Amino acid sequence: MTHAPSSRPRSMAATISPLVLIAVSVPCSVYEFKRAFEGVTSATDAWLAVGASSLSAIVGFIFLAWLARLRPSALAWIAAFAWGTGGALIISGFGNGIVDPAIEASGLDESTAEFVTSVVTGPVIEEIAKAIGVIVLVLAARRLLTRPAQGAVLGALVGLGFAWGEDVGYYLSALDDGISGLWESFLARALLGAFGHAIFTAVCGYALAWALTRAVRPPQAILSGIGGLIAAMLVHAQANGVGLVAPEDSWNLTYGAIELPVLAVGLVLLVWGMRRRHDTLEA
Repeated sequence: MTHAPSSRPRSMAATISPLVLIAVSVPCSVYEFKRAFEGVTSATDAWLAVGASSLSAIVGFIFLAWLARLRPSALAWIAAFAWGTGGALIISGFGNGIVDPAIEASGLDESTAEFVTSVVTGPVIEEIAKAIGVIVLVLAARRLLTRPAQGAVLGALVGLGFAWGEDVGYYLSALDDGISGLWESFLARALLGAFGHAIFTAVCGYALAWALTRAVRPPQAILSGIGGLIAAMLVHAQANGVGLVAPEDSWNLTYGAIELPVLAVGLVLLVWGMRRRHDTLEA
């Protein structure tokens, strides 16, 4: 008589790890939103900012739910999104809050300092912060992974959460110029630069899952994981760099002409990676 192997260890990991991320992220999210809404006196502005940011997140979530069917579990998806908008956002906020003033006080001219913080240190800090949650979730599901695209989905969810929390602050600031300011910010962040953070972190998630499902030797797996994180930083840096150097009189055209194809390629690769086989993460 044969016995099926026990699924308890993997079930415990798949349950406990997301719960830990959620427990850490919820108070972080509360703190970040309190800071974002400090000084906001108009309830209308608050709802407009949250609504505009939520629209992008909902569209992205629906797409990923259609693609991956809420696997490995709804709990893992909640944890990924929560880490993005909580743990990753607060780590990035503190990290950038320490590094940016140090660079500005280093004696660099204003344009150089802005370039360094936008294109170098910002992407490094933010992608490391987001990758922490991706690493936890991918490792928790390591026995269930069948292909790298599954890690990309988890990474994209973390990126969606990060963008949701970050965009609320940007939209609140944009509303100082009224609805036209909100529209300009929404156009740049939600349409022309659509789902940038999701794409950046999906690259890292893909590499981490590849390390667990395809790598033959530990050094190969380690190099894959590190390479994926660096690649996420580079894709992030190019997006920030384009936004920084695009001509003011044709900013929308220049930025959209580069970043929308990046989005299109990312979507095609993700769909191909998830649909070439029908098995998905199982809880």
